[in-house]
Amino acid sequence: MRTYLLWAVILISLFGCKNKKQSLDPGHIEADEFFNAYSDLKLPFTVSDTSLQQLKDTNTISYSVFSQFIPDSIFNNPFGKDRKLVIHPVGKFGEREKETYFITLVTGKNNAGVYLSVYDKNKFMASMPLVVSDDDERVTTASVDKKLSISINKEWTINNDIYYNRIIYAYNNVGLFTTVLTETNEDRRVEKTVSNPLDTFPKKYKYSGDYVKGSRNIVSVRDGKNPDEYLFFVYFENANEEESCGGELRGMMKMVSEKAGIYQGEGDPCKLDFSFTANGVKVKETGSCGNYRGIKCFFNDTYTKKKEVKATFKKK
Repeated sequence: MRTYLLWAVILISLFGCKNKKQSLDPGHIEADEFFNAYSDLKLPFTVSDTSLQQLKDTNTISYSVFSQFIPDSIFNNPFGKDRKLVIHPVGKFGEREKETYFITLVTGKNNAGVYLSVYDKNKFMASMPLVVSDDDERVTTASVDKKLSISINKEWTINNDIYYNRIIYAYNNVGLFTTVLTETNEDRRVEKTVSNPLDTFPKKYKYSGDYVKGSRNIVSVRDGKNPDEYLFFVYFENANEEESCGGELRGMMKMVSEKAGIYQGEGDPCKLDFSFTANGVKVKETGSCGNYRGIKCFFNDTYTKKKEVKATFKKK
């Protein structure tokens, strides 16, 4: 009888180990092993930056294994150069004979993020953050519906008024997430003046300064770490449309030639080209920057450099 019970315990243990999803430890593995680390998910899927901890479980993928299949550059937002990360395979979904989508939870010492990645057969195509934890007071909620539409909604409160910004993305077969729709009620908040967050920053480099068009459209450029990098802030309003439309964006621009600079968003498809002349700058949106502007306008315009006012002193 004791022998029978002993074998029963052994068989149950073996059966449990066989069906338990194992963590992927460091080392080279095949694509099928990586894909099988993700359980099948039923859509719709929803997550918010206030509920990231609920996605955690005991299953993990080592950083070295994960980066064999998905570029670690997706971690730049919000982890920067930190790569001491814990990676949890949340789940996968897709359509037969088409792309497979993977949802991954990544946690670091102070930040966390949920990422959506796309594979076409055994080839990585694209990735984007759904939600990331940061110091922003906005609450972010992301969802993927049964039609594979990706919706990212941000809500925040100012003086007891609730504002929102909602963007719907769709993946296309050329390897990009494109903006399908942008909705916001932020236009209700009208400010008397445009506040320039870079106003007090140094401007000793060649193209540093303020470039304007009218009284409420500005490109502010300030010194970066070296002459090939510039901080910038763009704010514009389009008053010629039947409905008001505008946008703003702050980031780091890198010079790619003597007169041309590029801003490439980390973890999103936004990209701006800057073309400088002696008297101005031309801004052109070459990526999808719908997260930072209204749906009926773009970051496309030419601005004139504002002359510096030199301080004068009267002799006593």
